Order: sequence, then C-alpha cells, then structure tokens
Amino acid sequence: MFKKRTDIKKISKRFTNFEKEEKWLGEMLAEGWILKEYGSEDVEECQYIFRLASEEEKKNVVYKIDYRLFIKKRDFEDYQSLFEEAEWQPLAKDTSYMKHIFYTNSSEADRDIFSDKESYQGREKRRMKASLLYSGLCILGMGILFTLWRAFETSSFGGAGMFVLFAAVKNIVDYFKHRKVYKSLI
Repeated sequence: MFKKRTDIKKISKRFTNFEKEEKWLGEMLAEGWILKEYGSEDVEECQYIFRLASEEEKKNVVYKIDYRLFIKKRDFEDYQSLFEEAEWQPLAKDTSYMKHIFYTNSSEADRDIFSDKESYQGREKRRMKASLLYSGLCILGMGILFTLWRAFETSSFGGAGMFVLFAAVKNIVDYFKHRKVYKSLI
C-alpha cells in the first residue's frame, strides 16, 4: 500500500489576472506551501506543485509573474540570467513557457520585477495578443471541423467543433479580462 505524500500539494487553477495569481501564491506561502514548479496554462488550467516551506522561506519569499514568448533558447537563457543576477529565481523550465513565475527570498532584492508602469502594460499587451491568437486558431479549427462534419456527417467532427468553440470563447473572455487590466494601467 502506498502512503500519500503530505509534503507535496498539487493544485490546478486558472487565473486571468497576474496580480491575483501573485497574491494567491503569497497566500499559499502563508499557509506553509512554497511553489516548487508549475505547468503551462496557455490552453488549460495551470498545475501548481507546492512543497512544505520552512519558517525562513515563509518570511521572505515574494512571487512575481511576467508573460513573454521566446523563440530562441539563447534569448530565454539571457532573460533568466538577467533575473538571477537581480536575485530572482525563475521557475519556468524552457522556452515553451509563456508565463514566467519568479521568486526571491533575498531581503536585498528589489521587491518588484518591473521598474515602471509601461512594463506592466507590456505584460498585459503580450497576454492579450496571445489570447487573440489562440481565439483565432480555435475559430479556424472550428470552421474546419464543422466543414468536415457537414461533408462527412460524422458527429465526432461536430462534437470536436463544439469543444474548440468553447476554447475560443474562453480565450476571448481572457482577452477582455486582460484588456480591462491593461486599460486600468493607462
């Protein structure tokens, strides 16, 4: 019989507001759970994996989130190095991640990863563009699936088309939520 691990906690959750996500990560820390790793959330909910935190970690850790796409591995490595030099530890594993969660436990580090309002606007703008791209791809896929459904009269194409329609609507909603945050920063 296997024992359930009590020092690891996995939670699947979706956020459409980076500040709320940072706050939630801080609340999890206050409850004794420090973020160890996370999965990509661009299509579905993000899975967060926490481990028990020491008392020292609970006092000093701060989480911040950025959102950007890296095509070249070298650009991604330079980006992470920049944050590491500023005493922020990256949790993103590779260039497939667009959401980048950082943490610091240094009292010497600046408590924010952005130096100005324009940087926050840029993050929201990048997230809005990604949501529009995903919505467009979903709508295109839905059109293809519905065309196949009409041509072959196979219900599986129609069912898949409805699923893709749901994903498109979800991404459009995400776009408008990030747009609202973006406009609040202007």
